[in-house]
Amino acid sequence: MDFFKHIRIATWWFKLPPFLVLIYLYFIKENIHNFGQEVFLILFLLSGVISIAIFASLINNYYDQEDDAIAGKENKMINLGKKYQFLVLASILLVGILFSIFIFPNFYALSFYWLSWFCFYIYSCKQFRLKEKTYLGVIFDGLGSQFFPTLFIFSFLYQGDFGNHLLLISSGSIWMMFSFGMRSLIIHQYDDYVNDTKAGVSTFVNSTPQLPRSLFQRFVLAVEIISFLIFMWTIDWHIFIIPILIYIILLVIFKFIFNIKFYFFEALQNQKSRSLFFDFYITILPFTLLTLIAFKNHQNGILLVVSIILFNVPTLFNVIKFFKLK
Repeated sequence: MDFFKHIRIATWWFKLPPFLVLIYLYFIKENIHNFGQEVFLILFLLSGVISIAIFASLINNYYDQEDDAIAGKENKMINLGKKYQFLVLASILLVGILFSIFIFPNFYALSFYWLSWFCFYIYSCKQFRLKEKTYLGVIFDGLGSQFFPTLFIFSFLYQGDFGNHLLLISSGSIWMMFSFGMRSLIIHQYDDYVNDTKAGVSTFVNSTPQLPRSLFQRFVLAVEIISFLIFMWTIDWHIFIIPILIYIILLVIFKFIFNIKFYFFEALQNQKSRSLFFDFYITILPFTLLTLIAFKNHQNGILLVVSIILFNVPTLFNVIKFFKLK
């Protein structure tokens, strides 16, 4: 449990299914039916994304020790001596170097993989501390957590052939950056407003005036929606009809039966509320796509079961917890 807290798995585990969506759609678009190839690509690419997420968590914990101590936030790095802190950071760096050996000689995939690491370093480190640079903080977190990892995945899948897939790759990368990168971070900053203010940490949410903040949030949301629509069109919009219908039905049920409100950025205080679209991105879309793949190749039923255990079961527990708390 301490290990999971060290790498702050709760902050990024829920962001993995959208990356799987990219891989599943590749299988569908390119008619990949080789089960061994599918398993290899999923495990390899997900390992790369996870190594980036672990580095982001550890480097952020390392540079946030003073702020977290002031705010009273849990930071496992504080419990380690300097020697062990450097050892932990060196260990994840070694993992990244070893992983790079398997990416080589794909230059584009290798570059985008390490650009994610670089973004998170300058986002957290005291010399740059983009985390406290309002707009730059939001943008670079989106670049490091979603944009470059998505480009890493596409570069590996298409072997750096951007010319024939430019619109798909660009729209998919922008969608991921603005949804699970920038909008997700803004939501987190609203949730962490009290702690950030207590620690004197300047963020986009607590240091930007209401009007420019509202305008920027609308821009983020607009780009998220437009890029996702383009992404759907470049793949095959028919594939998305069923998951969208399922989500609409769930929205109606949640709203009129359970009286749940929906928001884009700031959760509604003292009310049952959920972030709009995220349940669709995280649960419904990856689940329906994997089900479609399983129908085409029954061996993929194994992937479906594993995916349910790793992602849908935790989601179900979170839903139960959500209704109990509310």
